[in-house]
Amino acid sequence: MKSVRFLPLALFAILLPLLTAGPADNFAKWWPTFQAAVAKGDAKAVAQNTRFPLSWENGPIREIKTEAEFVNGFDKYFTGEIRKAVATGKPDVLPDGTYIITWKARGNEYSLYFKPQGSAFMLDALSEGPA
Repeated sequence: MKSVRFLPLALFAILLPLLTAGPADNFAKWWPTFQAAVAKGDAKAVAQNTRFPLSWENGPIREIKTEAEFVNGFDKYFTGEIRKAVATGKPDVLPDGTYIITWKARGNEYSLYFKPQGSAFMLDALSEGPA
């Protein structure tokens, strides 16, 4: 009978960390998986963590409309420079909970944006502008 009384307490103790995980905890759990997918060139896994249509400002490219377009052109979109930024960049968090990686190349500044969605995050945009 005692074990039945303690069951709700035990369940609460197990579930509490899951229920109280904040966006920083969620990002910390999500980020290594995203990095690994990019490093492996796993276009489908990256696409599953991407919001479409995707604003993608890189040279002449301005938007990636669909998941299929993204997967088919993955190596064109995720250049070596962008893969390196994902592998080595330290994401910063903006006041709205968006995480961002920023780097400079060829006289421009580039930023990847990751927005929260549930307990995960979605790649939301690549922006390009003057450094």
